[in-house]
Amino acid sequence: MFGKEGYVVRPSTTNSYQERLNRVLIHIQKNLDEPLTIERLAEVACLSPFHFHRIFSAHVGETVTGYVRRLRLERAATRIAFTGESVTDTALGVGYETPAAFTRAFRERFGMSPSEFRGQQRETILSFAENSTAKEIIVMKPEMREFSKTKVLFVRRTGAYGEAATAAWEALMGFAYKNRLMTGETLMVGIGHDDPAITAEEKIRYDACVTFSGDVKPEGEVGIQTIAGGRYAVFLHKGAYTGLPEIYRNIFAGWLATSGCTLRDQPCFEVYLNRDPRRTKPENLRTEIWVPVV
Repeated sequence: MFGKEGYVVRPSTTNSYQERLNRVLIHIQKNLDEPLTIERLAEVACLSPFHFHRIFSAHVGETVTGYVRRLRLERAATRIAFTGESVTDTALGVGYETPAAFTRAFRERFGMSPSEFRGQQRETILSFAENSTAKEIIVMKPEMREFSKTKVLFVRRTGAYGEAATAAWEALMGFAYKNRLMTGETLMVGIGHDDPAITAEEKIRYDACVTFSGDVKPEGEVGIQTIAGGRYAVFLHKGAYTGLPEIYRNIFAGWLATSGCTLRDQPCFEVYLNRDPRRTKPENLRTEIWVPVV
């Protein structure tokens, strides 16, 4: 295959770059509160800083600094919207050294200060809680469960959740069946990292994941990450996957506000209970939504 500048790129080289970038992307999402210099990330990728910067931009579509900055601000927006922590704590928690620098960057990204953003989100939640659907969710009791940290194989796609999920699962299941990894004990897990109300649709990240046992190595776009352990509120959704966005709105704008729970700084994930969703009628699909709480 040919690269953007006309030179030949061998498939083995492309796979190597994908494996290295997977390591970097997971490192970034787990360490947004730490210094993330080009030199350190290049070290994670086992590349020189010069080549790493070019390869990252070509594959991800953003510069390293731009990508990290965007993720920090979007994570901050979620924390401001759904937790009661102070702006100072949020700023420090996403890697800013001072609240002033954070507020400037936040205003540039969202067009308002963090305090104004929080006020806007609270008005939205109060308005949402007045309709009957939200009231039904508020009184619904999720099951509280402990989850042990678990390594999973994953493939990431970006874009609208429906399209990204379909593409990610197609790629992952091809690898899993080729390597005979699917057993009766395998969990099929989806991780949606971003809130569509905050993140631009084309930048939304979705990971299709399966649990595994034994010695399985990353290969090309198939990487390995660890789902955090801890306490989760688990909701059961019965029906088509197209109904999931409404359930999430009900959870975050309805149930969370009255639950007494606080979100942990980890992504929610979904566990798909049907062994072959393609052969299951939409009304018979069962999906668990795991929300990390304390």
